[in-house]
Amino acid sequence: MHTSKLLLAIVIPITFACCSGSNSESKTTEATASPTPSYDNTLAKGKVTDSVICRAQNNVSYALYLPSYYTSEKKFPCIFFFDSHARGSLPVNTYKDIAEKYGFVLAGSNVSKNGLSFDVVNDGAKAMIADSRARINIDPQRIYTSGFSGGSRVASSVAVTDGGVAGVIGCAAGLQQGPQSKFDYFGIVGLYDFNLSEMEQLDEALEQNGFSHQLLTFSGIHSWPSPADFQTAVLWLQVNAMKENRQPKSDSIIAAFKNDLDKRISDANTSADLIAEQQLLSGLVRTLNGSTDVTTYQKQLGDLVARTDYKNAIALQQQLQQTESSLQHELGSEFTQHDENWWSKKIAELNQNVKTAKTKLESQMYRRTVNYLGLVGYMSASNALNSGDLANASTYLKVFRMADPKNPDCDYLSAIYFVKSGNNSDAIASLKNAAQSGYSDIQQLTNDPSFAGLRQDEGFKNIITQVKRNYSGNNL
Repeated sequence: MHTSKLLLAIVIPITFACCSGSNSESKTTEATASPTPSYDNTLAKGKVTDSVICRAQNNVSYALYLPSYYTSEKKFPCIFFFDSHARGSLPVNTYKDIAEKYGFVLAGSNVSKNGLSFDVVNDGAKAMIADSRARINIDPQRIYTSGFSGGSRVASSVAVTDGGVAGVIGCAAGLQQGPQSKFDYFGIVGLYDFNLSEMEQLDEALEQNGFSHQLLTFSGIHSWPSPADFQTAVLWLQVNAMKENRQPKSDSIIAAFKNDLDKRISDANTSADLIAEQQLLSGLVRTLNGSTDVTTYQKQLGDLVARTDYKNAIALQQQLQQTESSLQHELGSEFTQHDENWWSKKIAELNQNVKTAKTKLESQMYRRTVNYLGLVGYMSASNALNSGDLANASTYLKVFRMADPKNPDCDYLSAIYFVKSGNNSDAIASLKNAAQSGYSDIQQLTNDPSFAGLRQDEGFKNIITQVKRNYSGNNL
């Protein structure tokens, strides 16, 4: 596939796609509209508010963080967050120190989540952004979006269909559709994330299509990035905003970004991660050229890409992308055709390949494939439970647990299975395990009709308390 077409074709619907369809006929956020001159001075500063109710649409709410020095007399940049499970407080709590340090407003949707229709997600995004802009003095030139997994697709969709979004921090998933206007794009993804190949191909496509872009990888799975990684993205957005005359030049921010990438480049060099080293060097040269002397980095980059081992790494990466795509398609299409014993052997085989692979890149690819099976197990078990197919749900849950044993969603779905099987005590035990493992979708837990008969149980009430703590990010 030609890279010029990747921006339109990069979406992989099975990979936690949060919404479907497109809406090119209307602006998603109306970010260019003028805010009202009267702002809400009752909003708390210096702490996270878990739920701000939209004035015009009281079924929509968002988590909010205003820097302690926020004043309505001054315009502040804002990042709008979209989590895959409508956990608005989670990213806001996780990154509030970054917002305090650099003077950003953070707002996290409590509505947008996987499985909702495009219209519901779109309306919720519009309501949140319109409400916050009416109540907070947000700089219209520095509106940013960010999201995780399906929420990352929502964040990019907001930018794609609106010319007023300056940049996106996309975490663990790419664009929902081909963009109609250009914006800065910073992608962050784990080396063991089943969406890594998608993010790599998207980064290449953005380069071919003249976008300001950067891809940052970390040693992790499908998750929100660490505050340190997210801060790198925020520094990058600010340096780009200076180049685009969206914010005044700051030598200290430029120096902080340069020092950050210097450290990352050194780490990549030490670990012989040639692809990451090239991505970081290229990004530093692209971003800082014109702001500071990048001659040394240009030479370092030129020497690196000329090396035979780098060329071999790129060739292997492209080969493994094809292999991984084929494996995902094959295993996904066969998932419901085999019993748990077959899958136990297959997962053991893949895990053995992780250990015996000849290269680090190949080992990472097999680990991502196992993680992908966890995703398919989750989706298959969910569908079986929703249709009342308990026999197959039991099998799919076992495969899910074999592929992704630490995922709290497996315990949550197991609790639904036990309730539907008439075993409330095991359901409570499974929910307790889910909460202890970090399960945080408080809205799902409190609204799920499967647990209507458990709500007065003291153990269930304790689980609610724990999940609320998880949701707010207090256990991070």
